[in-house]
Amino acid sequence: MPTTIAALIATLFTTGMTSTVSHQLTIIGGSIATVIFAASVAIRPNANVYPAFLFGTVAMIVIALVSSEATTAPFSSTIHVLCMYTALLGLAFSSPHLSNFCQQFMIGTNLLLTAFILYQGQHVETVKAWQISSPSGAANSMATQINMTLPLILARITASTGQKKFAYVALVCLNCMAVMLVMSRNGIGTMLIILALYVLFNYKRLAVLVSSTIMGLVVSLDSILQLPLVNEVLTKMRFVGYTSATPRTLIWQLAWNDMKLHPILGVGPGGPQKTLGLLDTYHAHNNYMQVALETGIPSGLIFTLLVLLLLRLFGKAILQSQAAFVYTLPILAYFTNSCTELPMSQPGTTLLLIACVHEARVAMQRQNRTIPALENYTRLPVKQSMARAA
Repeated sequence: MPTTIAALIATLFTTGMTSTVSHQLTIIGGSIATVIFAASVAIRPNANVYPAFLFGTVAMIVIALVSSEATTAPFSSTIHVLCMYTALLGLAFSSPHLSNFCQQFMIGTNLLLTAFILYQGQHVETVKAWQISSPSGAANSMATQINMTLPLILARITASTGQKKFAYVALVCLNCMAVMLVMSRNGIGTMLIILALYVLFNYKRLAVLVSSTIMGLVVSLDSILQLPLVNEVLTKMRFVGYTSATPRTLIWQLAWNDMKLHPILGVGPGGPQKTLGLLDTYHAHNNYMQVALETGIPSGLIFTLLVLLLLRLFGKAILQSQAAFVYTLPILAYFTNSCTELPMSQPGTTLLLIACVHEARVAMQRQNRTIPALENYTRLPVKQSMARAA
């Protein structure tokens, strides 16, 4: 029961539902939740510690404090940045004992967001961008969080039978519908990548069909785009015929110019709002550029290194562990969103990433323990292995 209550509280922070009371509560509460998670894991006797994430997070916090002092940054902006960076602390620890909490938290987030989006979808006149809202003010983050929890549902489909399997398949369909309703281009693209990779690695016959379909679509793309219905749908989703008033390339160019002027400590917490406010935006729409712009290139490099270490886990799963591969897909979902959005600004999203990474690490550890045992068993003499089997 306490685990379920803790998972529910974490779900409310992550989904931004607490912003209906106070947005500051969502930011600070989400960060505190990650610290509590890290502490509860660290005290476990079988906890695993990842020094790069521990020291990297501490280094980013120290640089942020120095940057805030040097640039005389607003107190509220400094607190926000410290909450963002402190949230990364949860990535430094893992323990199988917290797996139950992580999975309940991920399932709860998936169910709550899907229900919330579908409820709003029933009350919109036309399906188009910016019709679905979020209490935290970041609607696109809801699609990202569903994509990050989608692999766990896919894993349960593989492991389940009968009515449970049917229920999880139905949930995946609802997840896809919810992401489509948000009309986030990054969210839709990431969802399709996750589903395609899951099929390719788990269903060989379907993999051939999916690969052939993708190749066919690429070859005949020009002809397909001429179809009125396809063109209308892609236009509505802003994949075709859409020109942003503030394109990402312009935002990144302006951010890069400021990074060159303030390479060591950045423009300070809250500084990007002054510069990018000229383009009617308050952040760089990119995790890595935002960190480098706000607290300096060294801090940006540390954060980029931490993300690369997470992607290394994804790469190892592709090469070594097919069973654990699906659990590393949330890392890919977070990475793709980080390239065009700023999920790091919400500690709750970082908390969800921590839970997803935790489950990926646990799955890899279980797989690594299983494989040597099987190898040792197959190396036994025939008589001995037969005796052990009996």
